[in-house]
Amino acid sequence: MLDRAAAEAAAVLTAADAARVRAALEVALRARTTVFDVEDARSLAPARTVRILIADVAMRSADALSASAFVDSVDEAAPPSGILSDGAELLLEVVPMPATAGDRLLEQLVSVHPDAALIAIAERLDQARHLHLRHELPWVAFHSGIRNAYIPAAYRLSPQLARRLDRWADAFARRLLLPD
Repeated sequence: MLDRAAAEAAAVLTAADAARVRAALEVALRARTTVFDVEDARSLAPARTVRILIADVAMRSADALSASAFVDSVDEAAPPSGILSDGAELLLEVVPMPATAGDRLLEQLVSVHPDAALIAIAERLDQARHLHLRHELPWVAFHSGIRNAYIPAAYRLSPQLARRLDRWADAFARRLLLPD
């Protein structure tokens, strides 16, 4: 997955920027393999988030892509000191997180720098796509947050991400939330 995400970054960024993104991904993925089994879907989340941002949002900011490798709205994912540029560090600091935003999540998503909001939305989409594998998470609350905050914010910034989140939310509700 590292090679695939790095190749996608290299296809749209300068060589220097692509190298920065690859370096961030290498560190993020290596850190996750010390916490999660290599077969665990969480171990590849940083690369999937980068790929979503490149493919669905046409993200071309090396700072945003590098920072996104260290965003995790469910599990801790702090980068080691010195791996990110100052711009990426600043961006990472303002990415809205549901645990700290609480009822103000939608407000934060629509008022923060657009790159930070897109990172949050792409990361949450990746989490959502693998939610069925996480039995310890409160599925109803997770689904509600996506419906009430992430999808409305996504429609302002990226109709493609909004459509993907909408499709996920509909399918998830039909399969796992609604009684037979």
